[in-house]
Amino acid sequence: MTADDREDLLFLYAADALEGEEREEVEAWLAGGGAAGRAALAQAEQEVAGLARALAPVAPDPAVGERLRRRIGSARSAPASGATRWGRAALAAGLAALVAGGVGYGAGRRLAERSAGARVAALEAELAEAREELDQLDDELAEQEAAYRQLESEQVLARKTIETLSADHTEALALAGTAARPDARARVYWDWDSWYCYLRADGLSPGPDGIYALWLFTDEGEVIGVGTFGTDAKGHATLVAPVPHDLGHVVRAGVSIEPDDRLGPGPRGEVVLLGST
Repeated sequence: MTADDREDLLFLYAADALEGEEREEVEAWLAGGGAAGRAALAQAEQEVAGLARALAPVAPDPAVGERLRRRIGSARSAPASGATRWGRAALAAGLAALVAGGVGYGAGRRLAERSAGARVAALEAELAEAREELDQLDDELAEQEAAYRQLESEQVLARKTIETLSADHTEALALAGTAARPDARARVYWDWDSWYCYLRADGLSPGPDGIYALWLFTDEGEVIGVGTFGTDAKGHATLVAPVPHDLGHVVRAGVSIEPDDRLGPGPRGEVVLLGST
């Protein structure tokens, strides 16, 4: 019998849940175990007694209590010698604690295991709930950070727009709608000090099959893709974007509908707005 087996058997013995050869084996070990055996049994009895305090009170079956009282009575009338005295001590301490707590006869270890399992399950459920709440807080924080960055970006663009429109070296160019969009109109501003460009357009078709892009054309034949943009539900659009510092003299500007937001060496789609100096 290993130490672990002995510990389990002592626990069941203290709860009076052993019969036959296993009970005899424990009693034989206790009879020859001396002080160590008595200490081990006392520890087992303490654990059994602790079950009643660890579990929620449950009203015991009256029949169970009656059987226990009869068994205790018969144990008292039996001869008291050797291991039997230790058995009576275990019986009295263990069963009294079990009855007081409403624990059924012979179920000490199993109830303890079930109680521990229930506690672990409850803790795991609490941990899962805490993790879910943390995930929700992380999501809310991410949304707030994204909103803050968006607001910060909008403030920067608004400041750049004001600077571009109020700069001493701002130039402007009017754009008119082409045959593809005759009602559209726009105006482009660019500032040689801040190197920013500002577009304001009206009359564009909301949600085209693609995305709008602004282009600048210089007198040296350069074609500059400034940026892409969309419109609101009324076809109004704005764009604020930087331009290259080596940008030459702009002689023409246009807006096209591109299949995606990747700007190449020139417009790939239909031009809907165009203007020249």
